[in-house]
Amino acid sequence: MEEIRIYHSIMKNIALLAVCFVFVSIGIIMLLHGEHSFIAWTVILFFGGSGLFMLFLILREKISHKAYYIITDKSVLVDSGMRKWEVCFADVEEFFLINVVSSKQIGIKYKKEVEFQKMSDASNAERTIRKMNESIAGVQESLPADGLNMKPQELCDLLNMKLTK
Repeated sequence: MEEIRIYHSIMKNIALLAVCFVFVSIGIIMLLHGEHSFIAWTVILFFGGSGLFMLFLILREKISHKAYYIITDKSVLVDSGMRKWEVCFADVEEFFLINVVSSKQIGIKYKKEVEFQKMSDASNAERTIRKMNESIAGVQESLPADGLNMKPQELCDLLNMKLTK
């Protein structure tokens, strides 16, 4: 059984980390000048937290060699740093690229009975999120495909190739 490991790319995420650093700096300058303290703290907390989390993911992957995605012959294992989950190829009809705001995602089109089961097993909050995802992206679940060491289209093609085997 061949395993393909996909990691975040440091080079592709440096720009994102730099943007977070710039916004945190702007928030600090706003605080020092006594301007819009609520907005300044919001900017600092949001962009500082996002930047630190992205840095945590990248360093965690590089130091501990924990891949973001592990693709096997039977499934994709996802380790987002917050939770681990699995997408079994037997449950999926197809994978396809979608754009959500400025982010590339790989949409997961589950088989009808699996979609129904996922919706009925979900809590009220999860059900709301799944319905929102369906209205925005056309799918209940998707896999983030930006900033990885593989291009989004290549990853999508690889996943679809695994479906046909």
